[in-house]
Amino acid sequence: HYTFNLRDLARVIQGVLRADAKEVGKDGKELLSLWLHENLRVFSDRLVSRDDVAWFQESLSKVMKSNCNYEWDDVVTSDRLLYGDYLIPGADPRVYTKITDMAQLRRVVEESLEDYNSVSNAPMKLVMFLDAIEHVSRVARVVRLPLGNALLLGVGGSGRQSLTRLAAYLEDFELFQIEVAKGYGKNEWRDDLKKVLMMAGAEGKDTVFLFADTQIVMESFLEDINNILNSGEVPNIWGNDDQEVMANSLRPVMQGLGMTVTKMSIYNFFISRVRSMLHVVLAMSPIGDAFRQRLRMFPSLVNCC
Repeated sequence: HYTFNLRDLARVIQGVLRADAKEVGKDGKELLSLWLHENLRVFSDRLVSRDDVAWFQESLSKVMKSNCNYEWDDVVTSDRLLYGDYLIPGADPRVYTKITDMAQLRRVVEESLEDYNSVSNAPMKLVMFLDAIEHVSRVARVVRLPLGNALLLGVGGSGRQSLTRLAAYLEDFELFQIEVAKGYGKNEWRDDLKKVLMMAGAEGKDTVFLFADTQIVMESFLEDINNILNSGEVPNIWGNDDQEVMANSLRPVMQGLGMTVTKMSIYNFFISRVRSMLHVVLAMSPIGDAFRQRLRMFPSLVNCC
């Protein structure tokens, strides 16, 4: 069975509000198209069978027909319904818009992949067919949203991590991933967590934290991830030296915003920046009982993704 809540409904509205009101407001079909896309991303992407996906699309079609008197084919005029803000690299502000030219989309993604490979220590040799590009678009959409986190399911080698790296590069985000070596334990994990939390909260960098189930050396790692997803903080992780670094980084920012600067307000501001700028992407395999057990123990892995 599936579990949805009001957060998911809010994500649909959040996605609709990302678009340019002038463009969407020109035509009722454009607004409906955007609404359909956001529903498909929030709900349909989490369905596990083609029968369920077909049922959901049929339900959307009925709602649209009964309330707006439009058929599905009137609104969705192409095989793939895609929206994105990355078609014009380096644009400021980025405009979340409908993508109709698939040739241009493929060209933009392939050029971004070439750019990524030219600056990366670990270049990726990927064939960007349209299904893969659609997955990149999905991940890019999620990480661009405030509080946007993703749980990617698939077997090893299906491209979850590679496409996430490319999506982060498309959105001009920093990508952070731990390196598990021999002897990697709780202390090394906590140091890495401090590093990625500081990147987002203190330095103000939009950051994607990519974490795979093959990197779970200890189950307590997932407890910390669960806490970050749920509240943006990890209990008892910061020492006095860390808090001093945090205060020195955030004090001028808060003063510039006219905020009261106290020890507690600095920490609360830090947490709010972590929640809006740190995007956790979990790459997991659904095979076996370990995945189900982890979801039962750490519900935020589903509720907050």
